[in-house]
Amino acid sequence: MASSLGKISPYSASFTGAAMLFSEMNVAVKMLLENDSPETIKMLKTDANYIQIKAAKSRERVTAEFVRRYRAVPKSFWERYITLGESEQRLALLYVILKTYQILFEFQINLVIPKYNSPDRVLTKNDVNMALNEIASKDEFVDSWSAETRDRASSQYLTMLRQGGLINDATKELQEPNLPDNAFVYYISIGEVWFLQACLLPGYKIEQLKQLAV
Repeated sequence: MASSLGKISPYSASFTGAAMLFSEMNVAVKMLLENDSPETIKMLKTDANYIQIKAAKSRERVTAEFVRRYRAVPKSFWERYITLGESEQRLALLYVILKTYQILFEFQINLVIPKYNSPDRVLTKNDVNMALNEIASKDEFVDSWSAETRDRASSQYLTMLRQGGLINDATKELQEPNLPDNAFVYYISIGEVWFLQACLLPGYKIEQLKQLAV
């Protein structure tokens, strides 16, 4: 989509149609690992026994997003992914989502990290909406999003953070994921230190983890 700067917009709202869908994504990952082909994708889209969403159109949209996410990272990522426990898988899916959707990456870096470092760590939909409006002021495509799309984008993003372990269910505050060190060392080993910052880890801890990755 064209932006106000005359360039193609880097942003997409397609994530609003899929959320994280942890269980469904895991089904797709296993099938795509076995055979990433048009035939597999067609099966995911047409056979509700795989992705258990009744509406065919919704299932097609979700499948398209799953494939997009699957291909956003190397196959080796997914080969490791399927060996992880659920909490680490959920965090890994958040990583993939941030890699796939530029607007969510920018929310994470420009909104979530500063919010976590502020006195008030409760991230609200209004906070996300304000960040979205800031992007919309510079991008014609995002500015064209309807109020419903904007609301859904903000809601889905907060849901993804909660499901990824970055929002405490009880307090609603942003938090570091409660995972062992080796869950984070992996991202250093693949040259993705930014994700540790995105996970709200303090600088001193990131430096300690870098030593473990050597």
